[in-house]
Amino acid sequence: MTDNIESWLALSMISGIGATRCQKLLRHFGSPQAILGANLNELQHVAGIGEYTARQIVYSRDKLDIQKEIARIKKQKISVVTFSDDNYPANLKSIFDPPIVLYVKGKLLPEDRIAIAVVGTRRPTTYGKMVAEKLSRELAEREVTVVSGLARGIDSSAHKGALSCGGRTIAVLGCGVDICYPPENRALFDEISERGAVVSEFPMGTRPEKINFPLRNRIISGLSLGAVIVEAGHRSGALITAECALEQGREVFAVPGNIFNLGTKGTHSLIKQGAKLVENCEDIVEEIRCLRDVLPVSAPMKSVSEVKLSPEEEKVYNVLSFEPVHIDFISKQSGISINRISPVLMNLEIKGKIRQVAGKMFLRIPEAQ
Repeated sequence: MTDNIESWLALSMISGIGATRCQKLLRHFGSPQAILGANLNELQHVAGIGEYTARQIVYSRDKLDIQKEIARIKKQKISVVTFSDDNYPANLKSIFDPPIVLYVKGKLLPEDRIAIAVVGTRRPTTYGKMVAEKLSRELAEREVTVVSGLARGIDSSAHKGALSCGGRTIAVLGCGVDICYPPENRALFDEISERGAVVSEFPMGTRPEKINFPLRNRIISGLSLGAVIVEAGHRSGALITAECALEQGREVFAVPGNIFNLGTKGTHSLIKQGAKLVENCEDIVEEIRCLRDVLPVSAPMKSVSEVKLSPEEEKVYNVLSFEPVHIDFISKQSGISINRISPVLMNLEIKGKIRQVAGKMFLRIPEAQ
């Protein structure tokens, strides 16, 4: 690891200066080495820095244990991408306050420029999870990279949808890349690391503190050409991502939901304010010019409607909707005995027509459009 990267790491680890001030310092001094070598008087006369921040830099820079950070990076097989590197994401470089350092577990590729963020609540409905998976899968099938935050709920469904068809996905963390948060997403974290990238601006060992997540959200939208909000209440962090996207000049999309569900109030509010209503992947592709120009009009997807059903399966399938219903209700409405209904439902699952959720509840899987 070069001295140059050590200087970038040292600058990024000085607490309290943030990405915006780092950019001001870089414009003034030209390099991290020059910033770290500047005296108090030189630092405090930079526009937007002042005496307090200058003293913080002088006080902190000599106390940083960069070698310890580098040892942890090497042990975890993390790569470091600095703002001056050729492989620093072009989309992210264009925002007002790009991070000067990215810790990457996995690989960032040039094709990740064609990316869409898919985010939403940590407490989604079954409908919300299905929509997030479906949209993300269809985007990934069109070779669009899906960006999200690895959080519980919609974020996890978005990553899973992209991975389900062998597509690329990027997870942006509000902690160090050596920490999996939430911990139950360990398997998903590892799969994204192998087939995409897990990214953070925070030093190794940084805990997932609440203050980190709004900062994380600007990177999610910054890496992307647009942000899709699937489900979000009035106080959802996904709305921060939408706000960041607007500030960065990105497109904002929102998926409509149940009007009686408080978890859709935020997304409906976005639609009222001008966000594009999304019903399918084409709504996203047609809105973003570079996607429309680069990608095929339709992806080679197999519709589940092509699968043939037996008369019994057809009868059961017609009872189901996109909202979960109990097996007893299905049996009663279809006229098929409870003993016979289970193998019929199993066959429909195998054929990819329906899905079982908790409590012996079943629902249709949306068909590819």
